[in-house]
Amino acid sequence: MFSPKKTTLYFITALTLSAIFLSTCSETSEYGDASDYEKLGAADTISPTISSLSPTDNSSDVAVTTTIAVTFNEEISTGTVTTNTSDTTCSGSFQLSSDNFSSCIKMSAAPTVSNDDKTFTLTPADSLNNRTTYQIKFTASVKDANGVAFESYTTNGFITYYDRFTSGSGIISGTTVKQSDSTALENVSVQYNVGGYTKTVTSDSNGDYGIYALTEGDYTLTYSLTNYQGSTQSASLASDTDNITVATLSMLSSSCSSGNITGTVSDAVSGSAISGVTISIRSGLNNRTGSTVSGQTASTDSSGDYTLSSVDAANYTVEASKTGYITSYFNSSVCGNVSNQNTNMSETLPSGAMRIVLTWNGTEDFDSHLEIPVSDDNDTQSNSADGTHLWYGTNQASSVSYTGVATSDYHVYTDLYSSPQDYVTLDQDNTDGIVAGCSSGCGPETVTISKVRDSTNGSYRFHVMAYDRLNAGSSSTHLADNGTYVQVFYEDNSYNFYVPNRVGNLWTVFDFDNVSGFTQINTMSNEASTDSNVDNY
Repeated sequence: MFSPKKTTLYFITALTLSAIFLSTCSETSEYGDASDYEKLGAADTISPTISSLSPTDNSSDVAVTTTIAVTFNEEISTGTVTTNTSDTTCSGSFQLSSDNFSSCIKMSAAPTVSNDDKTFTLTPADSLNNRTTYQIKFTASVKDANGVAFESYTTNGFITYYDRFTSGSGIISGTTVKQSDSTALENVSVQYNVGGYTKTVTSDSNGDYGIYALTEGDYTLTYSLTNYQGSTQSASLASDTDNITVATLSMLSSSCSSGNITGTVSDAVSGSAISGVTISIRSGLNNRTGSTVSGQTASTDSSGDYTLSSVDAANYTVEASKTGYITSYFNSSVCGNVSNQNTNMSETLPSGAMRIVLTWNGTEDFDSHLEIPVSDDNDTQSNSADGTHLWYGTNQASSVSYTGVATSDYHVYTDLYSSPQDYVTLDQDNTDGIVAGCSSGCGPETVTISKVRDSTNGSYRFHVMAYDRLNAGSSSTHLADNGTYVQVFYEDNSYNFYVPNRVGNLWTVFDFDNVSGFTQINTMSNEASTDSNVDNY
């Protein structure tokens, strides 16, 4: 039989357990559903919250045809979720904007409701813009079924998809050849990708291919063909309208074996050998970033010579670096031993100075021609008095040695810079390119601009003339056959330009001014009379 004292004790214990039970029956969410107290009649004072949102905040590559879907953690009064369906003013409790809510995107209709009045889906009246950030806002007008207001919320935004393959007018073009004999190789698959999106073009019967409608950015080209080794090449477009030619890609037979890479590093101005240059390689052409190939590093000796031993068969970018010089890059294809993998380096230049280096293979005579933006413009036949055109025919009465090498092929101007004077010099004028065993007259051709002129004076234009092919007309073979390329050193960087696979004896390479930078021209034409007319192009 229970005593009154025991009965009281049991009653108190039961009340305590009931209170604990009720207090733990609430939802565990920070802004959860109504608690059991509220179900028993207590007022709902907790604001609804967003459980999920699509597109998610801070997401990118969102389709321009996306819908907006929001799910709340509890039932919402459907009439409180409103939006603008008539114009671009920011009205309604749901708003979508790309300009911080100065205006808002018109919706096609009122939101559709599902999931027991928790999920609301909205559709813009028109497709969104490419590459644009859109923010979503829900105002405090949104209320739950009990009339409790939502706490106003604005997202950071999502970014719409940018189709790099159809949104611009940039072009990358190039050529594929057999490494064994440098003849054109057709049906090579050229795959290119950016941001996870991939497309493919195929080289034609001339080995040529073109990639069109591109936008600015960095691209990786991947080459493949049955019975040949795959290879890659890096390319960059500085703007949506860039039109560039990449290096000719030599496809290596799958039977190619490893070999040694040997060559010489020289000063682009003096032609002297440079010792102590560190040589390293990266897989693929024009690849200047990322890890170098492990175990393949060398240093030039007192003659400027280097050797990389037992290099796997592949295409590589060779890097040459040394303190006091601007790092130089060139391409090399390894199928057995390869020699004469030479390069030229420029000493570090003063700010505003530029050095242009023309390199080619073989015994033909190639010439550099630089058009200079000065006030005494003269586009008739050039001579030593024409201050707009630097070439081997300039031949001033006395020589200067601004770069340390005496030359009579130069111009000096005092209208813009008097101290120091404004020199444009042809430091190297050679009649041969890179030739095995060449002892004199071997390339490169080197031009130095002591101070790039302001863009208000106009642009520089650089040409390459195949002197031995004057009057060759349409029968002229391609300059690309000679491994011709131009390297420019400017503001501690180097830039390579590659000749297009087209007929012609005159290659107009680029324009440059100090605001727009480089604009590749890459046209081929035929000069039928004299190279003094080069600056007519």
